[in-house]
Amino acid sequence: MNRSSRTGVKTTLAAIAAAFICTVFTFTVNAQSDTGQPLTATKLEALVQELKGVVARAAPEAGEAAMVARKWDARRDLTGKTKLDVINLLFQDVRSSVKDSGTQYQISSIFGMYKMMPDDAIVAETPKAKSNISKPAAVKKLVELTYRKHPYVGIEETLKALPGPKPDKAAEDKARTERIAGFNEALKINDQLTAAQKSFVRQNYDFVEKLVDSVTATAISKNFPTEQWIKEGLGKSYTSKFTPTERNSLIVYFQGKAGERVLEYVRVMEMRALIVNNGGATTGFTIAEKGEHRRFINTPLGKRFIAAYLREAVAYEESKENAVRAADPDADGFAIYRTENLNKLFNKFVADNYKK
Repeated sequence: MNRSSRTGVKTTLAAIAAAFICTVFTFTVNAQSDTGQPLTATKLEALVQELKGVVARAAPEAGEAAMVARKWDARRDLTGKTKLDVINLLFQDVRSSVKDSGTQYQISSIFGMYKMMPDDAIVAETPKAKSNISKPAAVKKLVELTYRKHPYVGIEETLKALPGPKPDKAAEDKARTERIAGFNEALKINDQLTAAQKSFVRQNYDFVEKLVDSVTATAISKNFPTEQWIKEGLGKSYTSKFTPTERNSLIVYFQGKAGERVLEYVRVMEMRALIVNNGGATTGFTIAEKGEHRRFINTPLGKRFIAAYLREAVAYEESKENAVRAADPDADGFAIYRTENLNKLFNKFVADNYKK
């Protein structure tokens, strides 16, 4: 929810949202299993500092975030408390200081993510923790966990596992007729081959077509390493868009079965047209898994992850692709269909295979 939409919330909706926040937050606290272990002084300090950043980023009014920070600094009842108790107490100050119900919900959602994190992960931003796991290492780990599920990755493997599209013989015949017509037009003006050699080429159009396809496939593979660009894009987005603690939270989440299935669901939904057109189905997810997907993508962190994972990584890939095309308009290899290039291919084919 952006700032303009938050400020435009109607009174009735705000009241409903506020009531919902109380219910959800209370349920979340009660639903978590409290280990009973109080936070150490180091972990407590790290948690408070991290959550101050959460409030500062979410609150539309800087004064409200500052008020929350002052209330937290004045508290003397956090020592000896568990992580869940601490977060519960801190949210009371958020609720009393931040007036916008949408912002309260946003903050409560992020706080809920912290409740699910192991206590040790929260100290990731302390000097000691930074020495244990560097920013590049955390980014690399998150990329490893999510890269293979991206809808731009492993497309060929996905297609091989599907029955394939329903044959459209009319369309296939038309496409081949047009291709052969191009071959014939090129042969007409070829002044290097004899009539017998041209006839030999026509008799072997099936093989020539495979040569042409190989030229375009090689060019595309060489000049457009799409999967590598997606991987690079994910690394850049994960580096710039998330705090160390947020990255740790995402790593923990995607290491679990729920997070893994969310990624699989995102992949299938993004590829559903391709899957269906190739005889596959997009079923196979339980109601609970679909519900977990909705829950995750509606959290502030989930929304930012999806933006980084899909929109930003794809935008990076497209920028790299556009740069290649700008530098070489024939990078996709389709220049092979030009008359002069077809005749070069025909001439070589004859030189390598024609016997009088």
